[in-house]
Amino acid sequence: MQRRIVLMATLCCTLALAACQRAAEPPASRVKQVFHLNPYERDFGYSQAVLIGKTLYISGTVASDQSGRPVAPGDMAGQMRAAYSNIGRTLAAHGAGFDEVVKETIFTTNMDVLLKATDLRFEFYSKERLPTTSWVQVQRLVDPGSLVEIEVVAELP
Repeated sequence: MQRRIVLMATLCCTLALAACQRAAEPPASRVKQVFHLNPYERDFGYSQAVLIGKTLYISGTVASDQSGRPVAPGDMAGQMRAAYSNIGRTLAAHGAGFDEVVKETIFTTNMDVLLKATDLRFEFYSKERLPTTSWVQVQRLVDPGSLVEIEVVAELP
């Protein structure tokens, strides 16, 4: 009887140690998917968006048409609407909308003018579901006529 107890205790200890020594399973592979909204983006050397898992990273977006030509020169509100529209097209291509945006960074060459135009953000975002936001004034953007550039991160459904 005592021999059986010792054998059972040894077996239990061995199984417990074996379970502790099992190698951790590797994390699931995260595939990076690149997205181009317009053909010129690849030639210019960037991706409009990158999807990893369910997180969509959208590059800084300026007011440009599908050929890359500037839209609404000198008009902050017009440029913001055009940039948000381009972001909206990228989100829609991934089955998402502005409600899925969790982080937004707005770069501007003129903070005073941006502050006067910020209410138009509510044309795209619900006041109850606003993303975290950073506003940064910079000396210049990629196109000298650009007043604003907006980048976002979204969590897809």
